[in-house]
Amino acid sequence: MPINPRVMPFTKHFVELRKRFTYAFFTFLVLAFVFYSDFFYGLFMDILLHPIRDYIPGGRLTVLGPFETLTFRFKMSLYASFVVSSPVILYNVFAFIMPAIKKKERKWLIPTVTAAIVLFLCGVAFAYFIIMGPAFEFLFEQGGGVVGSIASADLYLSGIAMMLIGFGIAFELPLVVFYLIGWNIVPFDSMLKSWRFAIVIIMIVAAIATPDWSPINMGGLSLALIILYFGALVLARIVFAEKIKQQRIDKLEYDEMYAQVGEEDVTDDDLPLPGNFETLSRKEQMIARAKAQAHARQAK
Repeated sequence: MPINPRVMPFTKHFVELRKRFTYAFFTFLVLAFVFYSDFFYGLFMDILLHPIRDYIPGGRLTVLGPFETLTFRFKMSLYASFVVSSPVILYNVFAFIMPAIKKKERKWLIPTVTAAIVLFLCGVAFAYFIIMGPAFEFLFEQGGGVVGSIASADLYLSGIAMMLIGFGIAFELPLVVFYLIGWNIVPFDSMLKSWRFAIVIIMIVAAIATPDWSPINMGGLSLALIILYFGALVLARIVFAEKIKQQRIDKLEYDEMYAQVGEEDVTDDDLPLPGNFETLSRKEQMIARAKAQAHARQAK
């Protein structure tokens, strides 16, 4: 499945897209049928239920009818197929978009994709090995020994999948923080000073990412994300040292100019703004306006 050249006729892009989709979907479909077999079905169920088997009433999941058994097994094979075939799916997605990306941008693409996959797997592993057991124990203890529960196979599968996927997606936070700083969307110093606000956002994200609001799920994910958040800041400080230094110089320059120029002294109509003012970033517009105010005031 080689990557096609960058320049192609417009219609061939659709042919390429169909080819990539066919490769990915065929792999997903074949694996789904393979994983429906008794061997793989038993293997995946043992892996999935291992951390919580002691907290399942009777140690087995329950279905309410023969049709639900078929549906549950098929759904299980689809989940497993999606996870195992995800490298092939990702490869075909990036093989389609790679020719449109400049060489300068490509050097960040592979590390970014690799980091995203590693962070997602770390989130899944964190939920599986650390959170699932204590979380299910806590949930069952809420019955107080008076309220019993039926271990519905479908509800268990949906809840576990939501937990694992939610933790995996939430663990992408460091990547978001890293690129917000790297692309000058949010200055490093602003993100560092807003750590209290960031913690509140993290707790909201933890509440959304977990299937329940138990303190173990939310607390465990919140603590992990807080550590990852500050870890991302440290990494960004090292990687973008020169960019952060320039951000601080620009801010200092603007603050000094703005302190010398009162907004009431000069109206926007009097400012000799550069011709490309509208295309500048917000930070560059602020600096350009401050400089123009200083020149206009001197002219008066």
